[in-house]
Amino acid sequence: MKLSRIPVIPVLAAVLLSGAACSHTIPKTASKPVPPPITSAVPSFTALAKDETRAPVSHLPVQVKTDLTPIQTAIRMVVPDRLTETGHPLEQDFRWTFVRNGESHVHIQDGLVVIRTEYKGDIEARGSSRGCRLDPVYVTLDASGELQLVQNRDTLSFAFEPTHLAVTTKPESDVRCNMFNIAINEQLPELLGLMQIKTAMAEAVHPETFRIPFQRIWDTLEGPLSMPVASLNTRACLYGNPREMVMSQQKGTLRETVIAGTAKQMPLVTYEVTCSEAAPTVALVNSGPPSAENTPYVMLAKIPLSYQQVSHQLQDKLFHQTIFLDSTANESAVIEKVTAADANGRVLLTVETAGELKGTIYYWGTPRLDDTGKSLTIPDLQMANESRTAIDSIRLGFWQTVDRELQPKLRQAMAIDLSTQVDRLKQSVTGSHRSGDLTMDILVTRQQPDQVRSTAQGITVSLLFEGTANATGQMTLQAQPPQAMLRQPNR
Repeated sequence: MKLSRIPVIPVLAAVLLSGAACSHTIPKTASKPVPPPITSAVPSFTALAKDETRAPVSHLPVQVKTDLTPIQTAIRMVVPDRLTETGHPLEQDFRWTFVRNGESHVHIQDGLVVIRTEYKGDIEARGSSRGCRLDPVYVTLDASGELQLVQNRDTLSFAFEPTHLAVTTKPESDVRCNMFNIAINEQLPELLGLMQIKTAMAEAVHPETFRIPFQRIWDTLEGPLSMPVASLNTRACLYGNPREMVMSQQKGTLRETVIAGTAKQMPLVTYEVTCSEAAPTVALVNSGPPSAENTPYVMLAKIPLSYQQVSHQLQDKLFHQTIFLDSTANESAVIEKVTAADANGRVLLTVETAGELKGTIYYWGTPRLDDTGKSLTIPDLQMANESRTAIDSIRLGFWQTVDRELQPKLRQAMAIDLSTQVDRLKQSVTGSHRSGDLTMDILVTRQQPDQVRSTAQGITVSLLFEGTANATGQMTLQAQPPQAMLRQPNR
């Protein structure tokens, strides 16, 4: 019997062709998907604040050191070097002359002014009715009072009002007779014009005379404080954004008096290639009691990420990664290009594929910070509805197969480690920084996440840096000549 032979090659070819994968092309969408706005009530998304975070109000202890020698000199100048009866209502009945012994002693400590001046003189009754002359008469003039910080338009000035003023005679004075109806110690304040001397002392430290140049301190607090970050080839820029200064206490000696107070700020620190100049503002300085605030110094820290940076990271991690399209791994596609961009306040990922699934797939989600503030992720990343529909047009339920492979890769690649940026920013801010007349000492002890904001310019990560801070500075008094001083060369 003759056997028939069946051709093997054509049958084998048919089998192989029947199992070969098909190439699919994703239909193009009319436009890029637009995620719902961040205030939408999508159940799986927490609404984000549309407004940008404002820096918190922090209280910065400020100590300004100054030399009060000009005030000491001004007070000394108005203390009369000679006192006589000329122009006095009693000049017809009495004659007196007192000459100052050396310079007046003016001591300033912790804002308290103590003045002592000694005179030597004589007093004589005119005519022979009483026939009394006292010579010598040693007199001590004592005065004291607080140096006050008073409001003077947009700054503070010094003012002085003696609260204690007295004239007494020394025991070695001549007291053999009395030409007055009252004791000599009670008559001396009128003879020497004590109230005029008090007025002259107050006028010598008039608010228009000694102004404190707080505008310079304010401008320095405004910033920016520029700190190089060599490892990242950029700069950390601290903008103080002062809102008010309240100065209260005076401590220290004449040449080193420290005026202590508090500056209310809304500090912001961020990375910039070159720190921008802050817009000038007029200082708002008041005097008042010491602040009772005992809260941490809090700065708003911003770390900018351009979408170019994000896209570069995605491309590095995902280029030519394989996407298996069925359970047997017979069908697969590769990722050719991944880019990131803003879409309605969220992140839109555009994935271009080749191989057995060609086309563009869109994903979107909301960027979030972890609890440490050092890692950025998109926990709600999902395929856009437009891409689901387009892929399902190839085969019903196909989008789920693609998503199961692609989404984990995108989610992992989109996880951005911010540890270096956060730590370098903290290290740059922590320390002693001198700018102009001011030195700031800052210690950052912890950070906490605030929010992530997506705009067309990129992703901005906001954190809150907490710690301690203080500022110390040096100022020179702006002194103007007193408007009125008591000078009595002939009295």
